[in-house]
Amino acid sequence: MVDIQILGSSSKGNCYVLSDGGSSIMLEAGLSPRQLAKQGVKLSAIDALLITHEHGDHTKYASDILLSIKGDIWGSGKTLNVLGINRRKHVLKALREQKIGKWVVLPFETIHDDQKMRAREALGFFILAPNGERIVFATDTNWIRGNFPKVTHWMIECNHDVALVRQSSYPKFLQDRILKTHMSIDSCKAFFGRMDLSYTKQIYLLHLSDANSEPKRFKREIEELTQKPVRIAGDG
Repeated sequence: MVDIQILGSSSKGNCYVLSDGGSSIMLEAGLSPRQLAKQGVKLSAIDALLITHEHGDHTKYASDILLSIKGDIWGSGKTLNVLGINRRKHVLKALREQKIGKWVVLPFETIHDDQKMRAREALGFFILAPNGERIVFATDTNWIRGNFPKVTHWMIECNHDVALVRQSSYPKFLQDRILKTHMSIDSCKAFFGRMDLSYTKQIYLLHLSDANSEPKRFKREIEELTQKPVRIAGDG
């Protein structure tokens, strides 16, 4: 079974490791090597680093992590260009399947775009693990297009409740930005409502807002809808 480590899943820093026991890939680079070491991560065992988009809570330590892992960094061309990484890099293109070591990755477009905080070429990942399990990873997006067959593990953003955002003390421009660039609980429910969950073993809800989410309610509602076990990122 694929082991999924959630090391950070917030605006303070995002990082995840997928391992099948023989090889490992890292998703996002928003935590420092020191922070990762404190959580028991052995960077020298990481076979690849995949980046969804260029925002700092996902990429701040990409160059530092790249110095320590044995694999290379993968991301969209525009993301890698913004980061200024010019070595050990490989470009991923939406809907073009890519073999990365023992793993197979099908990138897909996500929606994380407004005029001020534009993600130039953001991606999500449909991942085939060496043992045959399938993972969908999508964060910092207000919707997910397409269908994904035989998924065993879902790692999906569930950032906020629209009503809580509108009731918050945030200025309206920031409220609008959140709603435009992140997935709400209602959108998350609509997404799972149209997915085939026959093969699903676990759902992970990622990147919950500290101020505008209700983790226990979100977990309960997704479990009731899907009839699958749900874990909230950060819940141990």
